[in-house]
Amino acid sequence: MSLWNILELGFGLGLIAYAFLDFLFTTIGANTFHFLSHRIARGMFRLHKHLPRWRWTYSAVGPLTMSAVACWWITGLAGGWSLVFAAFAPGIVDTETGATVGFWGALAHSGHLLSTLGGSITEPAGVPMALVGSFAAVTGMVVLTLSVSFVLSTTQTVQAGRALLTLATAIPPGNEHFATTFLPQLANLVARLNAAPFALFYSHVDPDMRLPEGIARLHSEAQGETREAMGEILSHLVLSDGIDDPSDTLSWVRRYALDR
Repeated sequence: MSLWNILELGFGLGLIAYAFLDFLFTTIGANTFHFLSHRIARGMFRLHKHLPRWRWTYSAVGPLTMSAVACWWITGLAGGWSLVFAAFAPGIVDTETGATVGFWGALAHSGHLLSTLGGSITEPAGVPMALVGSFAAVTGMVVLTLSVSFVLSTTQTVQAGRALLTLATAIPPGNEHFATTFLPQLANLVARLNAAPFALFYSHVDPDMRLPEGIARLHSEAQGETREAMGEILSHLVLSDGIDDPSDTLSWVRRYALDR
C-alpha cells in the first residue's frame, strides 16, 4: 500500500467517523451538539435571509435547511467509504471486465450500498472488500431509518410550537390563566427545542405562526412575575446566550427570523 493509499484510507475513515457521529448525536442525541450539520443549517438559513420575501420563502426555508443537512450526511459517508474502497486497489472492480474502477467507480459503488438500491455495475474484488461493503451498507441503513424519526420529531416540535402560539391568542399574557396554562407548555416546548433545535429554522407565511418571533412577542407583552417566569424558562434554551429580559429574547430571535 502506497503513502497515497494510506492517506486515502486515513482520511476516509476520519470522514466516515465524523459524519456518522454527527448524524447520530444530531438525530438521537436528545441535546444540542455543534457539529458541522448545525453550521450548515445556520448557513442555509442565513442564505434565505437574502432571498426575496415571497410566500414560498417562508414555507421552504425549513425543509431546504433540513435537506442541506441530509445532503452533508449522505455525501460525507459516501465520500468516506469511496476513499476507503479506493485505498485498497483493486478493491472495487467492474463486474463485466474485472478492471479496477478507481475513485469514481468506488463512489458509485458506495452510493448503491448506502442507499440499498443494488444493481450496481461494480462489485468487491474479494471477501475482505465484501465485508467492508457490508459495514457501509449498515451505516446507510442506519441513516435511512433514523432520519425518518429525526424528521418526525423536528416537525412535531414545529407543530407543538405553532399550537402554543395559537393557544396564546385565546389566553394572552394578560389573562389570569396564562401562567398556569401557557407556561407549563412553554417549558415542555423549550425541552423539545433543545432536543430538536432544527425546528427553529422553520418559518410560516402567517407572521403570527412564526415560532421565535411569537415567543419574543409574548415575552415582551408579559408583565411582572409572569415575565420573570417566562424569562427563567427561556433561559434554558441551549441555543441562547442567556435570557434575562425581553431585549435578550429579541437578540436571540434575530438568529431565527427571516425578517430581522
